[in-house]
Amino acid sequence: MKAKNEQQDTQMMSELARLEKRMERRWYDLAMAEQRGQPAHVLERMYDAYLRALDAYIAHQRQINGEIASSRLAS
Repeated sequence: MKAKNEQQDTQMMSELARLEKRMERRWYDLAMAEQRGQPAHVLERMYDAYLRALDAYIAHQRQINGEIASSRLAS
């Protein structure tokens, strides 16, 4: 059972790292687009994509924190 939990924890942390990289990439792409002088509507669309990536990252992080807290209570 412990090995399964460790594997699940590893998968969750890998997913968190993937989401973090996606969020960072969206921010970088937005910054580069702004420097290249992209129109406002393009920047707004890119900013919305960044916010969605940020939301996904935060939601996953909260899920992990909730599972850690519940596992501590169960111990």
